[in-house]
Amino acid sequence: MDEINKYLNKRSEELMVYKMPKNENLMEEVFNFDPRNLESVSSENISKYAIALAQFLIYFTSQINKSRVLLMQKRRFMDLSVKQSEIAKGRLIKADYKRKVIDSSEELKQIEIDMEALESELIMVENVERGYIELINCFKRELTRREHELKFARDERRL
Repeated sequence: MDEINKYLNKRSEELMVYKMPKNENLMEEVFNFDPRNLESVSSENISKYAIALAQFLIYFTSQINKSRVLLMQKRRFMDLSVKQSEIAKGRLIKADYKRKVIDSSEELKQIEIDMEALESELIMVENVERGYIELINCFKRELTRREHELKFARDERRL
């Protein structure tokens, strides 16, 4: 597993997977944004919010993907450990045998806890990126709306 992790770390560096900043202060500002004050917010700030959200979405996705990889590695290690176990299977059904193997090893118990935490994390953040994308699109639509209003006002003055 160490070779795989070395490879993954090397590839993540080459692909700049974890290079995107999460810019917590700006994200707090975005998440605390009050839409009732939309007209008083400059287009520059709205653009900044959209870009910050897009950067955060990249960061968020990379972290979720990292959790998926960790979960996959832990599942494989668990399955391999159960298959290679020296514990006599006897008349136990597969689930009972797996439970017996896990209960016999502190390392496997901890891996099971880690897997449960990772599975819960993935369920907790499931489809959250859709919300971020929708918020980015809302900011972009607002910028487009403002652009059209400005163009309309210019055209009105020409007439």
